[in-house]
Amino acid sequence: MTQYSVKHLHTFCTVVECGGFASAQAALGMSQPAISTHIRDLEIRLGFQLCQRGRSGFSLTEKGELAYEKCRRILNNISDFEAELGELHNKLTGTLRVGLIDNTITNEAFPIYKAIQNFFSRKNDVSIKLEILSPEALEQQLTSGHIHIGIGPFQRRDSVLSYHLLHKEEHRFYCGKQHPLFAMPEAEISWQTLQKFPVSSRAYMQNPDLPGIKNTAYVSNMEAQVMLIISGQFMGFLPVHYAQSWVDKGEMRAINHLDLSHYSSFYLAMRDSPSVRNIVTVFLEDIKAAIPSFEIQKRVVPVLQE
Repeated sequence: MTQYSVKHLHTFCTVVECGGFASAQAALGMSQPAISTHIRDLEIRLGFQLCQRGRSGFSLTEKGELAYEKCRRILNNISDFEAELGELHNKLTGTLRVGLIDNTITNEAFPIYKAIQNFFSRKNDVSIKLEILSPEALEQQLTSGHIHIGIGPFQRRDSVLSYHLLHKEEHRFYCGKQHPLFAMPEAEISWQTLQKFPVSSRAYMQNPDLPGIKNTAYVSNMEAQVMLIISGQFMGFLPVHYAQSWVDKGEMRAINHLDLSHYSSFYLAMRDSPSVRNIVTVFLEDIKAAIPSFEIQKRVVPVLQE
């Protein structure tokens, strides 16, 4: 590491993760010229260009993308090494890296924030990196070692990960105030009625079969799903806790009488390893305190519907 200092690697990774030099200034506490100097020095030592910068914006070169993955892995390994040294002194140190699916904050039955509160209420020298990602991205980040814990409705099973059931989230079928079905009495809404209108789905969710219904829109997150539903042009599934504020304001209604509701299972996923970092073990205990039904088990297979 004499040729490539940790500070240079950290600067480079932060610029990539912030999406550019200007955005990275606050995160690094450095001026833009200082950041540019770090990146230029690293490029000189590596012998190739890492990124494009200028009026067209920031982007990584092909070699820069590969270098970022390796640099991030090195920094994560250093963080884990520091945590291991801290464990020898019975101290919590290092960086706890956690990934979550989007928009879980409104679910009071799933209070991950309480686990974070408990974790940092004790004396420690730990920082946290909390990322909001899709289930596919969470699994990728777990297998690469970029995060310690991933929480989401995983639909597939990666052979190098273990999955532990956390929570089951209720989903209902909604339409917005501008939709033709919004003011229609339940008695007049049948399967045949639903088949006249398009539906939006989240690409990463396994929804129940809706025979004859046109699924013509796909979204990557719940905010986009809400936007399409309240437009009045699409119907779709949402978690009850997330939709409730729009229901309370009269901007959305659930179509409850056709047995459309279902439950999505949320899992805590980790790399399947015999040794678990002490900071991860402590955080798992805090999750257990926040969600008493949670238990670490051996190799739980994700279930789509129960």
